Amino acid sequence: MTDDNLAASVAEEELSMGVSVPYVTSFCCCLNLEVGAKIVGYLHLVASLILTILSAWITSGIYDNISTVEDAGDHVYSRAYPIALAATIASIAHVLLALFLLLSAYKRWCNGLRSWVWIMVALWVAGLLYIVVSSALSGFVDSGSDIFLAFALGVVFFVVVGYCIITVNSYYLMLKSSEDMEGPAKIDY
Repeated sequence: MTDDNLAASVAEEELSMGVSVPYVTSFCCCLNLEVGAKIVGYLHLVASLILTILSAWITSGIYDNISTVEDAGDHVYSRAYPIALAATIASIAHVLLALFLLLSAYKRWCNGLRSWVWIMVALWVAGLLYIVVSSALSGFVDSGSDIFLAFALGVVFFVVVGYCIITVNSYYLMLKSSEDMEGPAKIDY
C-alpha cells in the first residue's frame, strides 16, 4: 500500500468517526512526508535558536538599563524586562519543542508526533486569538498600508505554520496507518 493510500485510509477512518482532519500526501509536491517532517523540525529549530539568541540579547540590554537614570522617570526598562524575559523563555521552550519533533521524526514515534501536533495547534490558535483580541481592544492606530502589510505578513505566517502542522500530522497518520496494518506479532510454529 502506498503512502497516499495509507493516509487516505486513516483519514477515511477518522471521517467515519466524525473527525475531519486535513492531510497532505507529500511535502512541497516532491518530498515524502518523513523528509517533510524532518525539514519542519529543522526549520523550527533554526528559527527558535535565532529567536532565543536575539531575545536573550535584548533581555540583557534591558536588564543593564534597569535602575539607571534612563529608567528613573517612566520605568520603561523595568516594565519591559519581564516581557523580554518571557519571550526568551518561550523561545527556549520552542527549541525544546523542535528537538522533540526531530527526535520523534527520527525514531518514528507516533505519540511524540501527535503530541507535537496538538501543542502546536494550541499555540497556533492561542497566537491567532491573541492577535485578534489585542487588535480589537487597542484599535488600529497605524496607516492603512501598515495595517494591510501586517495583515498580509500575519496571514502568510499562519498559513505556513498551519501547513507545517498539517505535514507533521499527515506523517503521523501515515505511521499510525502502517502500525495498524502490522497487527499482532506472529508466532512461528
